[in-house]
Amino acid sequence: MDQRPQPAPSRSFRHFPPITTRWIDNDVYGHVNTVVYTRYFDTVVNEYLVRYGVLDLEHSDLIGLVVQTHCNFFSPVAFRATLQGGLRVGRLATPSVRAP
Repeated sequence: MDQRPQPAPSRSFRHFPPITTRWIDNDVYGHVNTVVYTRYFDTVVNEYLVRYGVLDLEHSDLIGLVVQTHCNFFSPVAFRATLQGGLRVGRLATPSVRAP
């Protein structure tokens, strides 16, 4: 029996910003380096906060932090790919939001 995680269905996400890979994201093996995915997570969360007026980068005292992440790799990604980010909320609290 295969115990590997499976991708979550897209219907379980509500926000889908595109993420364009950059040349610098690749490692010596020719694919996006593991640590870069954390940057993508941060970009998706903060893009959402800015887009919906929660975070004003120039004038707000609020900041958007991604304090915990989890990543399962299903296939390699390389430069010149456009990824589809997905954001969902698992729990809302004051003053934080937790993903599932």
